[in-house]
Amino acid sequence: MIILVNPRATRPENRRFPLSIMAIGAALPSDVNWKIVDGNLPGIDAFSVIAGHIEQAAAEGDPVRSVAMTVMPGPQLVSAVPLAKAIKQRYPDIPIIWGGNFGSLYPQPVLNAPYVDWVVQGQGEETFLELLEAIAGRRDPKTVAGIAFRQKDGSHWIGPERIWKGPGELPAPPYHRIDVGQYLRPTILGHRSGVYQASIGCPYGCNFCGVISVFGRREKVQQPERTAEHLRYLVQHHGMDSVHFYDNNFFLNEAHAREVARTMKPLGLRWWCEARVDALCRFSDATWRALREAGLFMVFCGAESGSDEVLERMNKGITTEQILMTAAKTREHGIIPEFSFIFGDPEKPEQEMENTFSFIRRLKAINPDMELISYFFTPTPQRRRTYGGVDAHAGTPDTLEEWIEPEWVAWMTHEDPRLPWFAQKLRTRAQDFDLVLKSRFPSVHDRKTREWGKLLGKAAAWWRWRQEIYDDPRLLRQIRRFARITPDDSQAYGHLRPASAPKPRRSPRIVLTG
Repeated sequence: MIILVNPRATRPENRRFPLSIMAIGAALPSDVNWKIVDGNLPGIDAFSVIAGHIEQAAAEGDPVRSVAMTVMPGPQLVSAVPLAKAIKQRYPDIPIIWGGNFGSLYPQPVLNAPYVDWVVQGQGEETFLELLEAIAGRRDPKTVAGIAFRQKDGSHWIGPERIWKGPGELPAPPYHRIDVGQYLRPTILGHRSGVYQASIGCPYGCNFCGVISVFGRREKVQQPERTAEHLRYLVQHHGMDSVHFYDNNFFLNEAHAREVARTMKPLGLRWWCEARVDALCRFSDATWRALREAGLFMVFCGAESGSDEVLERMNKGITTEQILMTAAKTREHGIIPEFSFIFGDPEKPEQEMENTFSFIRRLKAINPDMELISYFFTPTPQRRRTYGGVDAHAGTPDTLEEWIEPEWVAWMTHEDPRLPWFAQKLRTRAQDFDLVLKSRFPSVHDRKTREWGKLLGKAAAWWRWRQEIYDDPRLLRQIRRFARITPDDSQAYGHLRPASAPKPRRSPRIVLTG
C-alpha cells in the first residue's frame, strides 16, 4: 500500500483536483494498491485518515510501504510539516517522501528534517517508481536520478537531474480514483470549474521565475486532441462547464493555438490560460476569433514591468510595446487580459515602481477590462545565477520549522517579502495604488464586495485615479471593509483570487551579494 497525500493548501471551498498525486498514482503498477488523502476536502482530519489507512492495511496484510506528500511553498508547507512530524512520530518505520516544488527548490532544509526520509526533485512519476525499488533494497538509491536523501553519516546526497517526459507520454489522470464532483467548484469561469495541465515546463528564461529551477528552459506539451479527450470525459460524465489551465505557457505558437481552438470548441467550455505577450501579439485576427469562439474567456500574461530596460534585465524576452499590443488585441476580441507586475526591483525600486504605475494606467486606457495581478519581488533559486546581485539562497532558513513562521510564509507567497532594498513605505504605496485601481475598476474576480460597495468605491476613487493620488486612501479602505460580504481569501488558488493586504511582519534574513 502507498498513501499519496495532498496536505492542506487552501480552504475547502477553494479545493481543486490534486493533479500531482493523481499523476503519481496513475504511474504506479497495477498490482500496487494506493490511496489518495486530500487535506483540502471539507471536514477532513488528514492525520486520522492516514493513520486509519495504515492500520487497515497492516490488518489486511498489505502494509504501507511509504507515505508520499506533495509540498508547495506557502500554506501547504505550513500544513505538511506538522503532518509529517505526526506520522513519523507514530509510525517511525514508514518512509516519508516529499515531492513538489518546495523540495525541488530548497532540498537542504527538507533533508535537515528528521521526519522526512526522501526528497523527489522535479518530475516524480518515474523517480517515485525507482525510489520504491531502492526503499525495498532492490537497487542503490544513488542510481536513482531526481532524488535526495540523508546518508548514514548525516551528509546530504542530491542526485542528478532526471530527464523528464511530457504529459502525453504519461498515463491519463485517474479521475475514477477521486470524487470528481467534490472538486468542481464555482468560479468566475462557471458553476462547475475544474483544472487541467496540458504541458510541463517553460522554454523561456525569465530570471526571477522558479519554474526554471525545477525544469530548466524546456517545455513538453501533449497533443491538443489528448487534452480534449480528457476534458470531454469530465464534461460528459461530470458536467464540468469551465476549466483553468495550469500550464506555465499554454500556446507554443500560432499553429498550436489554432489547433487548441479547434479541439476545444466542441466542448463548450469557458477557460483561462497563461500565455506570452510576444506570442499573442503575433496572432492573426482569425486566430484570436477562433480562440474566443472556442471559449477563451481570460488570458494571464506576465508583463512584470513598464520599463524595457528592466524587462531586458529580467531576461523576460518581451517589450512594453508588445504588452500594449496584447492589451489592444484582447479588447478587440472580447477577451479579458490579466497582466502581472512585480514591485520591488532590487536596483531601482522606487523609480521602477512609479514607472510601472504609469504604464498600468496606459494599459487601463487601452483596455479598461484589464485585470492587475501584482506581486512583490521575491528571490527564487535558479540554476547557476543570481538576480540583480541577490543570492536567493543566502539567509534563507536551514530548517522547516523556521520556513513555516509567518514572515517566511509571506515571503514564499510574494505577499510581504521583507527585503532590505524595498522599504515599508514603498510596499504601502504599492498596496495603496492597487486599492485605488481596484476601487475605480472593480475586479471581475471580486464576488465578495456588495454591489453598493463597488459603486461607491468607483465614485470615491474617481478623483484619486484622475489626479494620480494614491497615498493613504482611508475612505476606500472603509468602503471596502463595510461592503465586504466575506474577508479576502488569501488561500484561494492561483490567479482566481483577490490580493489581500499583508500584515506587518519581522524581516526575513535576505542579504545582497556581489
